[in-house]
Amino acid sequence: MKQKIVIDSLDTARFTCPECKKQRVMQLSVYQIKKQETEVRCKCICGHVGWVILERSDESIQQTQLLGTFMSKDRIQCSGKMVIKKLNSRGIMFKTNIEQHIIPGLQLVLEFVLDDAKQSIVQKDVRVKAKKGKYLSAEFVSNEHDDNLGPYLSFNKLFV
Repeated sequence: MKQKIVIDSLDTARFTCPECKKQRVMQLSVYQIKKQETEVRCKCICGHVGWVILERSDESIQQTQLLGTFMSKDRIQCSGKMVIKKLNSRGIMFKTNIEQHIIPGLQLVLEFVLDDAKQSIVQKDVRVKAKKGKYLSAEFVSNEHDDNLGPYLSFNKLFV
């Protein structure tokens, strides 16, 4: 029996190995999966190989093109420019200008400009969930959006 895995609105999926029960969160933006259901072959580090069905979630997916910068807060030094591809109240998916050594769990400070009437500048702390190439998915450290991001998310119906 094939395991069904849901791809969330930030293009991440959580794989669980049926043998060793290890979990892995993967960033799938680089693969550009368009179908509602896609069958893929997975290999775990324990050696188990199996087939899973990736299924797109029913959450509304709104593409954005917001420009900004990122900088690490932890001891691993990385920084650069980014383009935000997807955004909601829980997290963010973005593409960096160059591939860097960014690992899941790393905390970053993002600064980006919203495409609202005031061209508001937003600064947010995030924790990286998954990375594939130049694409990263991250969750906000704080779920309170008291700055200009709160009204932007409400207006664009991006609260989940």
